[in-house]
Amino acid sequence: MRQAVIADDEDLSIELIKYLIKRFNLPISVIGKASAGDEALEIIKNLKPDIVFLDIKMPVLNGLEVIEKIRLLQNNSIDFIVITAYSYFEYAQTSLRLGAKDILLKPIEPEQFLETMERVLGYRYSNNKIFNEVLEYINHNYQDDIKLKECADIYHTSSSYIARMFKKYYEVSFITYVNNLRINKAVVLLKNTDMPIKDIAYRVGYNNLNYFYKVFKKNIGVTPNIFKNGLIKK
Repeated sequence: MRQAVIADDEDLSIELIKYLIKRFNLPISVIGKASAGDEALEIIKNLKPDIVFLDIKMPVLNGLEVIEKIRLLQNNSIDFIVITAYSYFEYAQTSLRLGAKDILLKPIEPEQFLETMERVLGYRYSNNKIFNEVLEYINHNYQDDIKLKECADIYHTSSSYIARMFKKYYEVSFITYVNNLRINKAVVLLKNTDMPIKDIAYRVGYNNLNYFYKVFKKNIGVTPNIFKNGLIKK
């Protein structure tokens, strides 16, 4: 379950975000709210949330100043989602340069909210609360030796139920979803780091290097070596 803080000087905006989180069964718990920038800064420092919904235009400190001050504390783990009206959109663009994950434009539309959350958290949500929590668990622990039965036990359901949910919402098996996620993470590491391939395989959850090569080639069409050499040549 992700923990979130909402900072906005309009109570209606705060309540709307809380409502949308509940409506879409998102695995997010709102642990704090603020109506001014200085208050938001203190709450963020004290509660250390994973996600912050942050209005640009607030009293005392604006949203950009809050992000800057948090980043100065070397806290880059928070996903900031900036909220703004069209008239302040240029400031929102600045927030992206400061490391904000995404922008929500007022008035916030439900579809826009869901699309933003899927981009920020990295996967598509369902309308099933338990399955959303399973997805959240997998996306946070893909590097571990995740088993279907383990997920079922954690969320007090059956393996067959989770397997059906993967077929229903993603049209793939549990293990295919996990492999796809791991290979996508491996591709990012191959593109952006100089890590040896065997270390990347281990980092994304593969203890068997041969199996990693097999799954990588099936998903990407070439081996990790060829993929990496192609990047170097470019």
